[in-house]
Amino acid sequence: MVTAASDHHKHLKLTFDELLFFAKLITVMAKFEIVENHPKWDQFVENLECPSPFATSSFLKLVDSCYHGQSFTLSVVSSGNIFMGAALRKVGKHIRPAPPMTYMPLVYDHLNHRTLLDAQIALAEYLKKNFSVIHYISATNFFQDVRGFQREGFGMQVLYTALSDLTDFGIMKVEQKQRNTIYKAQRENITVEETTDMEPLWDIYISTFDRKSIEPPYSKDFFLALPQLGEKVKIYTAKKDEQLLGFAAILLQGKGAYYYVSGNTPKGLSLGTSPLLMFTILEKLKSEGYLYFDWCAINLPRLANFKLSFGGKAVPYFALYYEPKWLRMLRAR
Repeated sequence: MVTAASDHHKHLKLTFDELLFFAKLITVMAKFEIVENHPKWDQFVENLECPSPFATSSFLKLVDSCYHGQSFTLSVVSSGNIFMGAALRKVGKHIRPAPPMTYMPLVYDHLNHRTLLDAQIALAEYLKKNFSVIHYISATNFFQDVRGFQREGFGMQVLYTALSDLTDFGIMKVEQKQRNTIYKAQRENITVEETTDMEPLWDIYISTFDRKSIEPPYSKDFFLALPQLGEKVKIYTAKKDEQLLGFAAILLQGKGAYYYVSGNTPKGLSLGTSPLLMFTILEKLKSEGYLYFDWCAINLPRLANFKLSFGGKAVPYFALYYEPKWLRMLRAR
């Protein structure tokens, strides 16, 4: 027999559980402060063991100069120190990347698992409170513990990139078929050199996508402005008898290098320019002390085969998103 007293007791227990939940939430939020555009953000990113060029202020400013919306950073701070953060972009009340933002990354310093969990919960709560929809935040391939975001109702998509270890990179790390193509291109006396002039490369970039009947992801303004990143970008060209055959732009941060944008002419493709170009770039980066090369996504099979042929390993990273319950219900109809 259920009495009114027992019903009242159940109600009190539910209320206590709710109070306990909010007490824990307040404790987490009190432990960390979320700071937008922290003045020491770039210093924090620069000192990370595994930084990201997509998180630097210079990259975000370049995106803002060419695309609608506003880039910003969120820092998870305790006792004046940044422990974790995210480089993001807002359009109204939505978190949404611009096309050049291959990653919109979460970055973090050395944290034990409990502190990392609490920091994620604090950041997730802030995002849910201040934005209606989070379309995409990417945890880099070094950031694979996203339990805090999952606890706060964020969805997660598993994506993949390829990482090449440059410390022992050499021709024998490259697959046999690709090595043969590289040897063929070397016999054609194709030369690789650096440039800071993107203007001659635009037509090659456009034609690369025209051949695939795909709209190029980057605007001309953004493409031509890449050299403004200074020492954070290296642009390489491949030529035969002074004729441009292909190019690749590489982003740099810390001890890592990131494959960013490239293109080939039809003649360049037939001569095997792209494999030779990338092999030469990887060797140069190794000689300059870079430790790893991120091929920046292998989610399309054809591109994955090319990128993995240089001895890279497939590594998962997570795309996080959040939609309010009413929007999820609307989509389900």
